[in-house]
Amino acid sequence: MMKPLLLACLLVLSGLAVFGQTNDVKKYKDDSEIPRVNIEEAKAAYDKGNSIFVDSRSADDYKRDHITGAINIPYGTDGEFKSMPKGKRIIVYCS
Repeated sequence: MMKPLLLACLLVLSGLAVFGQTNDVKKYKDDSEIPRVNIEEAKAAYDKGNSIFVDSRSADDYKRDHITGAINIPYGTDGEFKSMPKGKRIIVYCS
Protein backbone atom coordinates (compact mmCIF):
# COMPACT_ATOMS: atom_id res chain seq x y z
CA MET A 1 0.00 0.00 0.00
CA MET A 2 2.91 2.35 0.70
CA LYS A 3 4.61 1.68 -2.63
CA PRO A 4 1.95 3.48 -4.69
CA LEU A 5 2.19 6.37 -2.24
CA LEU A 6 5.96 6.46 -2.59
CA LEU A 7 5.72 6.36 -6.36
CA ALA A 8 3.19 9.17 -6.24
CA CYS A 9 5.71 11.19 -4.23
CA LEU A 10 7.98 11.01 -7.26
CA LEU A 11 5.56 13.24 -9.12
CA VAL A 12 6.04 16.10 -6.69
CA LEU A 13 9.16 15.42 -4.69
CA SER A 14 11.58 13.65 -6.96
CA GLY A 15 14.84 15.02 -8.18
CA LEU A 16 16.76 13.84 -11.18
CA ALA A 17 20.48 14.10 -11.70
CA VAL A 18 21.99 12.78 -14.90
CA PHE A 19 25.48 11.35 -15.05
CA GLY A 20 27.07 12.04 -18.43
CA GLN A 21 29.16 9.65 -20.46
CA THR A 22 32.24 11.13 -18.79
CA ASN A 23 30.79 10.23 -15.38
CA ASP A 24 30.77 13.90 -14.39
CA VAL A 25 28.07 14.92 -11.97
CA LYS A 26 25.87 17.76 -13.10
CA LYS A 27 25.75 20.43 -10.40
CA TYR A 28 22.73 22.61 -9.72
CA LYS A 29 22.73 25.97 -7.95
CA ASP A 30 19.51 25.23 -6.04
CA ASP A 31 16.54 22.86 -5.93
CA SER A 32 14.54 24.89 -8.44
CA GLU A 33 17.00 23.87 -11.20
CA ILE A 34 16.70 20.14 -10.59
CA PRO A 35 14.63 18.45 -13.30
CA ARG A 36 11.51 16.68 -12.06
CA VAL A 37 10.10 13.40 -13.30
CA ASN A 38 6.49 12.34 -13.20
CA ILE A 39 5.25 8.93 -12.14
CA GLU A 40 5.13 7.59 -15.71
CA GLU A 41 8.72 8.68 -16.43
CA ALA A 42 9.94 7.18 -13.16
CA LYS A 43 8.18 3.88 -13.87
CA ALA A 44 9.57 3.75 -17.43
CA ALA A 45 13.10 4.45 -16.15
CA TYR A 46 12.70 1.71 -13.54
CA ASP A 47 11.41 -0.78 -16.11
CA LYS A 48 14.29 -0.01 -18.50
CA GLY A 49 16.85 -0.43 -15.72
CA ASN A 50 18.61 2.80 -16.62
CA SER A 51 17.95 4.55 -13.31
CA ILE A 52 18.78 4.24 -9.66
CA PHE A 53 16.19 5.03 -7.02
CA VAL A 54 17.45 6.71 -3.86
CA ASP A 55 15.15 6.80 -0.84
CA SER A 56 16.12 9.92 1.12
CA ARG A 57 14.01 9.11 4.18
CA SER A 58 15.37 7.91 7.51
CA ALA A 59 16.75 4.38 7.80
CA ASP A 60 13.75 3.38 9.93
CA ASP A 61 11.26 4.58 7.29
CA TYR A 62 13.27 2.81 4.59
CA LYS A 63 13.21 -0.45 6.57
CA ARG A 64 9.42 -0.23 6.96
CA ASP A 65 8.80 0.10 3.23
CA HIS A 66 10.61 1.24 0.09
CA ILE A 67 10.60 0.84 -3.66
CA THR A 68 12.17 -2.48 -4.62
CA GLY A 69 15.80 -1.95 -5.58
CA ALA A 70 16.04 1.52 -4.02
CA ILE A 71 19.05 2.38 -1.91
CA ASN A 72 18.78 4.42 1.26
CA ILE A 73 20.77 7.63 1.61
CA PRO A 74 18.99 9.67 4.29
CA TYR A 75 18.73 13.38 3.59
CA GLY A 76 21.49 15.36 5.24
CA THR A 77 23.93 12.47 5.46
CA ASP A 78 27.08 11.76 3.52
CA GLY A 79 25.94 8.80 1.46
CA GLU A 80 28.00 6.43 -0.60
CA PHE A 81 27.51 8.26 -3.89
CA LYS A 82 30.85 7.06 -5.25
CA SER A 83 29.66 3.46 -5.09
CA MET A 84 26.62 4.10 -7.30
CA PRO A 85 26.82 2.92 -10.92
CA LYS A 86 27.91 5.60 -13.36
CA GLY A 87 25.94 6.62 -16.42
CA LYS A 88 22.53 6.16 -14.81
CA ARG A 89 19.83 8.58 -13.78
CA ILE A 90 19.40 9.12 -10.08
CA ILE A 91 15.81 9.49 -9.00
CA VAL A 92 15.47 10.61 -5.39
CA TYR A 93 12.21 10.22 -3.50
CA CYS A 94 10.90 10.91 -0.03
CA SER A 95 7.52 11.26 1.64
